[in-house]
Amino acid sequence: MGRLTYILAVSALFGITWMLITARLTLESFGVGFLISALIILLVGTRDTATMQPARLPRQAISLILYTLKSFVDITVASFDVARRVLHPKLPLKPGIVAIPTQDAQQSETIAALSAHAITITPGQLAVDFDGAKTMYIHCLDIDSAQDSAQEQAKRLKALRAILGKD
Repeated sequence: MGRLTYILAVSALFGITWMLITARLTLESFGVGFLISALIILLVGTRDTATMQPARLPRQAISLILYTLKSFVDITVASFDVARRVLHPKLPLKPGIVAIPTQDAQQSETIAALSAHAITITPGQLAVDFDGAKTMYIHCLDIDSAQDSAQEQAKRLKALRAILGKD
């Protein structure tokens, strides 16, 4: 897919998304979303972009929906856990930094950044550093709860690769 086709396809998708977010199903609303996303793509560039193929698009869309729902559940559960720990200060906290492998064979900067973002928006965890593209360091409020971080990272990367068409 050529660069212009990619920009037009992604901008059209974001134009539709903008109309849905703003609840204004008008041509003007679509135009605003389309133009803003096209400008962002032109400014940021398309060096490490998603692979868009019409045959894969339904799978990518379903993967995105499932990833969004899983992220929402993870954030909600973590929010209640952090709130419980704040309200009950006698609960043990063992803060610390955990090193987890990024497990991304392609060493994609986009996938690593999206993975770090997913970790950072989850209450109680924060991606603090990368060691190249191989290891990510995460600060956790409770180091015992971070034991399954490597398995969660593997699931997250699989979902992100499916969304971006990199699998």
